Amino acid sequence: MNHPGNDLRRATPAGPVFAFTFANSLGTGVVTTGIYFLTTHAYGFSRAENYLLGVAQGITYVVAAFLAGPLVRGIRRNLRISSRTLLIGLMLIMAALCALPIAGAMISGQGRGSAWSIWATVSLYSPLTGLLWPLVESYLSGGLRGEALRSRVGWWNVAWSSALVVAYLGVSPLAESSATIAILALGLIHLGSIALLVRFPVEPPAHLDETPHTIPASYPALLTTFRVLLPASYLLMAAMSPYLPKAMGVLGVAAWMQMGLSAAWLLPRTLTFALLQQWQGWHGRWWHAGGGAVLLLGGFGATVLSAATVGGRAGLILMIAGLACFGIGLAVTYCGAIYYALEVGQSEVDAGGTHEALIGAGYTAGPAIGLAAAIGVRQGFLGEEAFEGVILGVATSVAVGAVLIVVRHSLHGHGHHREG
Repeated sequence: MNHPGNDLRRATPAGPVFAFTFANSLGTGVVTTGIYFLTTHAYGFSRAENYLLGVAQGITYVVAAFLAGPLVRGIRRNLRISSRTLLIGLMLIMAALCALPIAGAMISGQGRGSAWSIWATVSLYSPLTGLLWPLVESYLSGGLRGEALRSRVGWWNVAWSSALVVAYLGVSPLAESSATIAILALGLIHLGSIALLVRFPVEPPAHLDETPHTIPASYPALLTTFRVLLPASYLLMAAMSPYLPKAMGVLGVAAWMQMGLSAAWLLPRTLTFALLQQWQGWHGRWWHAGGGAVLLLGGFGATVLSAATVGGRAGLILMIAGLACFGIGLAVTYCGAIYYALEVGQSEVDAGGTHEALIGAGYTAGPAIGLAAAIGVRQGFLGEEAFEGVILGVATSVAVGAVLIVVRHSLHGHGHHREG
């Protein structure tokens, strides 16, 4: 029996969902992709330590995301709480974890002495985000289908991605001297976002299944394709992120500017999300998948090679251009992956969990490649000059494999369906 006043056929209001998403993306963005700037400059992490942190983060995230559906159902059944109450609980725990680094600094002093606190924060915070976003995605898409669903998802992408631009620009000046205060502030934002949950229904609205329900014949194949591209794109991002602080240092970028400069891929991603929301001619089109793959590979290669092979002002320009292309490619891939997942699948926590687990797979594999290369350099198996080559070669090989799958599906799609 439904909770009184909770109409499962009525979508959650867009404003509260977008505002809640924006607020929480400020924190999750910094603690995931942006954390390496803080660990490098505030805690003195080495390249290998940053990559090891990335591996730990990825493993905990993917396990939580993959098990999101069963975990949520088990918690609700055993503790007799609603999905909305579970979101409140997540906010409280994530806020508490954001206070751990400043507590660690008080106990063990600033810098290396309190590094344990950042390890604990990231390792515990990451799986909570793996539970958070599938839940939010079920509230986002429940009760909607067709054009309404496409519009909602499009603007949602703009909401969360724009939050990362704001977070990076805001936290960048604090990365070296006040990292613990910056993380604490993100925790306070988690607490404040609880007020937005008043407008959420107790449970996510049920996904509307039109009768008869028809989708273009190419959509299942496109979903499969983007489920290959999605982890490949996040593999590249996760391999690149721990590398950026050192590369920017080599290029002469001051520590307080580095995180802000990384917005060179965040801002183009947001703008591309907005463009793809306004113009929907990419739906069902195979060139959309192929173009995204090319932008990802080209942007990644330019970014990784900018410091090692070019250097100086030209290297910095190449890095910014590479980051911009990479951000556009990420947006193209992400839009396709979540759109087809929600259009073909059901709007339940499981559907969002599969999507997030694919992201987590990339989050894990990317740093694992970097960690292996960093250990090889430290142990003398590889020369320092070979590090970028290993990262670029292995990550690109995996991504090229994904691209070949895209091409095969694309040719198959053109041969059997005319929607794309």
